[in-house]
Amino acid sequence: MRTFFTLLMAGVLASTPLIGTASAESNGPVPAGTAAFTKNPIYRTGELKTRICDEPTVRGGDFDSVRIYVDTVSACLDRAWEAQVKKAGIAYRTPKVKAAYGSRIKTACGTYRPGDTFSLYCQKNSTIYLMVTDYGVLDEIDDPRMLESLAIGYGYHVQRLVGVLAQESRAARKLSKAGALALNAKISLQNICLAGAFIGSVWDSLGHTKVHGYDFIIDRHRVESSIPGNGTTKNRLYWQRHGFETRSPGACNTFTAPASRVA
Repeated sequence: MRTFFTLLMAGVLASTPLIGTASAESNGPVPAGTAAFTKNPIYRTGELKTRICDEPTVRGGDFDSVRIYVDTVSACLDRAWEAQVKKAGIAYRTPKVKAAYGSRIKTACGTYRPGDTFSLYCQKNSTIYLMVTDYGVLDEIDDPRMLESLAIGYGYHVQRLVGVLAQESRAARKLSKAGALALNAKISLQNICLAGAFIGSVWDSLGHTKVHGYDFIIDRHRVESSIPGNGTTKNRLYWQRHGFETRSPGACNTFTAPASRVA
């Protein structure tokens, strides 16, 4: 099985799969084959329940405030996705979430320098790593990148639990490079849709200064470049907003979407 090591960029929230080794696992009736993509039971679970999700204040240079933020928001994500995955009839396991402050982070998938990287999901040990710099938390109230990055990390964890990532790994072995990139784009676009669904389910309880909607996150992504294997900018915007507005994993089936929506 390939290890998905997802890099979420501060400037471009994109995913890059790196090859590694992870142990095979099965908990509950996890679908396999094309059904994991097209008929996954997570699609039949309905809307995420509207929840109150507190966001503690984050102060640049104060790593304790970052830890409190990560612990609090992760607990909210955990409650939301545990309920949803169990509704799909699949066993749920809580991912580890680690915040790191400094010039590099050591993970089970290797050692990485932050650079533009803001968050990592290492499938090998089911851990979301949030890589923090002072710059990255200066505008969390107006531009909640930590919230979004944590939601995306959890989205990949959910995709792993429900069999999507395992099936991607199996299918990619038989595909050309172009075919594998096209498949990864569907994975990435589904992920950002799942992240949007969670954020939509808690948005009304959040205390951001721009309280009129999700548009400021969307506006930031409008200036990003399209990246092969992650979908075009236009499609990333579409799927993130689609998830936010529907609040439902059932809206995130990128595997049966028109080709124009998953390019």
